[in-house]
Order: sequence, then C-alpha cells, then structure tokens
Amino acid sequence: VYLLKAILADAPCIRQARPLSLVRVPRMPCSGVQQPSLVAPVAEGGDVEVLKRSQSDTWQVRTLASLRAESKQDLDADGIASVAPSALLAEQTGRKGVGILVASAPSHEVDRAQQPQPLLELGGVSIVSHALWQLNSAHFALVIVVVGFKGDQVQQQLVAHIKSHPSVFEGLRLKFVDLGKGWRGGRVASLAACIPCVEELVGAPESIVVVGADHIFDASLLQEAASLDLGGDGDEACVLVEFDLEGMRGLPATTVYCATRPLHGADRVYSIGPDLETYSGLEAGLIVFTPATLGKLGDQGRGAVRVASFLSEVAQRGTLRMLKTAGRTWFSVETEESAEFTSNGLRRCGQEYVLADGRKVHLVGLPRKLETSPSDGGEWAEFSVEKWRSAVYTAKSFFQELFVDTTDFIGRLCDEVGGRGEEGPLLVEVGCGTGEALLPLMDRARYTVGMDFNPHFVEFCRQNVPKEHQDSVRHIIGDAQELATLLNNELPPAWVAGSRPKIVICVGNTIGIMPKEVRKNVYQQMKNLAGRDGYMVIVYWNGNRFGDAVQHFYHKNPQLCGPFKGECIDLDTCTLTTPSGYCTHWTKPEEARLIFEKEVDVEVTCLLEKGNGVLVAGRMHGNREQM
Repeated sequence: VYLLKAILADAPCIRQARPLSLVRVPRMPCSGVQQPSLVAPVAEGGDVEVLKRSQSDTWQVRTLASLRAESKQDLDADGIASVAPSALLAEQTGRKGVGILVASAPSHEVDRAQQPQPLLELGGVSIVSHALWQLNSAHFALVIVVVGFKGDQVQQQLVAHIKSHPSVFEGLRLKFVDLGKGWRGGRVASLAACIPCVEELVGAPESIVVVGADHIFDASLLQEAASLDLGGDGDEACVLVEFDLEGMRGLPATTVYCATRPLHGADRVYSIGPDLETYSGLEAGLIVFTPATLGKLGDQGRGAVRVASFLSEVAQRGTLRMLKTAGRTWFSVETEESAEFTSNGLRRCGQEYVLADGRKVHLVGLPRKLETSPSDGGEWAEFSVEKWRSAVYTAKSFFQELFVDTTDFIGRLCDEVGGRGEEGPLLVEVGCGTGEALLPLMDRARYTVGMDFNPHFVEFCRQNVPKEHQDSVRHIIGDAQELATLLNNELPPAWVAGSRPKIVICVGNTIGIMPKEVRKNVYQQMKNLAGRDGYMVIVYWNGNRFGDAVQHFYHKNPQLCGPFKGECIDLDTCTLTTPSGYCTHWTKPEEARLIFEKEVDVEVTCLLEKGNGVLVAGRMHGNREQM
C-alpha cells in the first residue's frame, strides 16, 4: 500500500523542525498481487494518525500513542509491527543491516544557491536516491535518514523513488530524523541527533553503517560493512579505504588519508587525517561504528570535533579496523569535477534502469570498478596523470629533501653556464613525468624542455606551464633513445644551436626503471647532447637506503608499483621486481661512479650522496676542472 497522501498533506511535523518516528503501513492485496510495505513518517508525540488493519481486514484509526500502548504480542498476532528493534526487523524481513544515511547538508559545491546537496541529480536520479537504492540492494533492514535543509523535499524525493518501482524496496524500513529547515550543522552534529533513535532501535552487539548522501557504494561493500562484528573483536570503528588512487577525480581539500602498516596488521588503520604526509590510501566515506562508539562521538559532537579527529583517536588506540574496496565500485560527489566524473561513470559503467513511470535512469548496481591498467603499474605509457601525481604526492615526505637537493644541484650547473641570460643553457629533462622537477628550474635556464614517452604526462605539462614561461618552455612526446633527432625536429633552431650549452638531466630514479638496453642507449644520447660544454646529470635513488624505501615508500605506494611480496625484493642488487611488471633498481654511490666512468665513458665532475639520492654530473672528457 502506498504512503497515503493525506498523511503527508496533513502532518504538520513534516513542515516543522521536529524529529520524526515511523510506523509500518501494512500490506494489502491489490489485484491478487502482494504490494510492498512502505514507511510513513509520524511526528514524535504528535497527533498524526496512522492506519492499521484489524483482524477482520477493516481499517481503523490508531494514534502513535495507541500503537505504543499495545503489547508486542498483540502486534505480532496482528502481523503489524511498529518501530521494532533492528534484530526483530531482521528476523521478520530476512534483511540484515542498520544504516544511517546523512542527507542533512545544506548545499553542494556544484550548486551553492538553493539546491540541497542530497537532491543533486546524477544519471536522472538524485544522489540521495542512489544512496538509498544501494542500501536497499544490500538488503539493509533499517535505514535512518537524517535530513535538514529542505528536508521535506528530500523525504518526498525518497518516497517517490520507492514508489517508482515498489517491488524493489520490499521489506525496507525507513526512519527520518528531521533537523529542521534552518539546519547548518556538520556531520558529527547530524550523527549526534541520531543517538536517541539508535539507542531505541539498535542492540549493543550490532554495528551501524554510516554513509553520506554524497557517496554511492557497490552493494557488496555495504553488505560486507553490515556484517562486521566490531564489538566481538574489541574494535570501535571501521573505515572503507581505497588504495588504488588512479580513479580519483576532483578530490576536495577535506579528503581524509589513511596510513597502514601491512607488515604489522593487515586490517588496521594506524593513522588517519586530512594532513598526513605519508599515507597508504584514502578514507572512502563509509564508516562503521558500534552503538557505544557512536554514542561517544555524539558526546563530543557538542563541541567542534570532526569525524576525522575522532577516528584519529580511535586509530591511536589500535581499534580502527580497515575495510578494503578491493576494486569494487564507489563514487564520491563532493566537488564539481568529481560530480562530473561520477555522472560519466554512471553512464559508462552504470546500469540503465527503467522505472515504473517509463523514465530511464542510471544506477551503479552491478558493474565493478573499471580496470585501471592491464599491467596495474608496469607499463609507463599507460600511467594516468592522476596515478603518477598521486604517487609523487604520497612520496613527498620520503623524498622532500632529495627534491630540494636536486633543484639546488642542477640550478648551480645552470648558473655556471649562463643561467637565464641570452647565452644560457638549454635544460632538457628525460622522462619529465608531470613536470615537478622542471618547474622550479624554469628561472635558471634560458630554455627548458621536458620530454616523455607518456602522452598523458606531456599534455598535462603543456597545460600547466606558468604564464611567464610560455615562450621559453616546451614539452614533447618521444623516445629518449632518439633524443638528439627529436629535439632538432621539435625545437626552434636557436634553442638547439651548437654554441648553446646543454644540460641534460634524468632525475627521480627514472633511469632506474628503464630496461637495460634502453638505459644504455639513453645514456649515450644524453652524453652526446651534453657534449664537452654542458652537463649530463643523473639522480639515482640511493642503494644504501633501499631497504628503508621498500618498507616506507613502495609498500605505502601500491598504485605506483603494484602489490608485491618478499620474494620480489633483492637486497643484494637493490632491485624490486613486482608481479605487475614494475622493476626498479637503486644505485649506490660507488656503482654510480663506475657507470659514468666505465659504462658511459664520461668524466665525473661532481658526485654527491644526499639522503635518499645519489646526484652525479658528468661530461665528455675535456679540460675543465672538477667541481
């Protein structure tokens, strides 16, 4: 039986800022087909009347107070349940899971004017309806929906969504908590408002799955979250963690990062927050609490605490569990860019669904997360900009000092041969990636060129050259084994003039991931281009720090190299070869000198071992003094 319009029209509680309860509207046969039960919002202590069927199948009017006054036995005998504990709901419906759907945000970055965040449409369906659809697909027994700004519209949207194809929602119970049209509080305050409802409905051993109306999750993720027994293992909370950062688009400034220690605990989050310098993954917006932990969060919600700060305390106690996405679909709709990506994702990998009224919509449902790369990290040309920049950003704390040392080392060489002046050098980076190394050096050379085999990287660099350097910086696609020919074909004659000194660099251990034969050819190309008046510069990652890097960089950066085990590590040769095809070699200072002097046949003018790096400059044998 559908929700009666009279209840919605006459209930003052829906138009006022008052908490809502619910009762189940009973099923009635219609044309021989059993229709699903729906949930009617009823004012807490209000005068709204609820229809209830008697034993003789005639309708009689009952108030909420009268329903509460009836014994549980009477209700069970009649086959009608008022708001029951979640365990009883699960027993009656065969469903399992208690969710809190936070749909109280006042606005969205995409539409800051009048549109409530939950009503932003993706694929023809509001995001709050997407979220509810997925909770229903995961067979949740009870969903508590927290609404605020324009909460009546959000409720009506959800009811309409259920009515558009009622058989899909058979057995789902909803409870609305309305915080009022003027609500401007945050997520913690919204959750705190649910505490009385949770205390009434949810048993202590159960877990509560919290999702926001700006996130859409694969049903299997929600099912796994609902089945967690946190209390039984002494845990307080669990967060969903995404380790594959390639698919991330439009991350907001409020993104929360997670640090794990896979060698110590495969299911633990040891640190969590928005400002972690080194992290393993992202908190994906799905959190599971025990009722007791949610109560503690509610107590703190009276202040200015954020969920991430609260979870950080839980992580420090060692009681924050981790649930991995494991490639399953989820979308975040928090910024304009991420909303657009989600819309495209729903059209591309979502499931087209025809509603009862004939409308075609897109729902996430069945498809899994798109393949990131056939090689999962091994093929350089397949790396996306997001994947590589995520790796660079993740590594910033591990390599920050080396980044500064590299800039200073190369900058001094540029200054030596003319700097920014008319006769200054052409600075060429082999394997420029997304341009991090060249950016601070653009003021140190007359002309700057970055080249890379990956067209995505080159296009990104071209779009991000500072305006003041547009005339003196180029980025080109090509093979470093044909470096001289590539530059002569792509650059103006003045840039590659024989009289102009060339400083040719390869930094960030890029040389270390090249196949042996390719590396040999690239060395020779770099040497010949630098000649006797310029410099060939290689920055290796320091083999004396290889063991530390395996634990604190590669294990924390799986999107770069792919997952690996101990047999992939060769400590004697300082080499890591992962199943994805990624291979890297770290070089010790003495090995670096031998490479320059014996393999490449150049004079080493300067060699520095600086923390995680070995910085080497050389040129064809000549008369200049060493630095």
